[in-house]
Amino acid sequence: MRLILRMAMMGGAAYLGFRYRYRLLNTALSNSFLRKLFVKGSLNMPGVREKMVQGMFRPE
Repeated sequence: MRLILRMAMMGGAAYLGFRYRYRLLNTALSNSFLRKLFVKGSLNMPGVREKMVQGMFRPE
């Protein structure tokens, strides 16, 4: 019974997180420390960094 309750609560949290994902993201990024942490973390991912560099230094 405890396992079913735990799974139901995790499912509910996942549903609410997905439903309000943009509101949660805006709230988290309004904090300057979390914003810096998010930018550093995303730039450490090779795919994200390459796309950003290509977009900034694209010849026109």
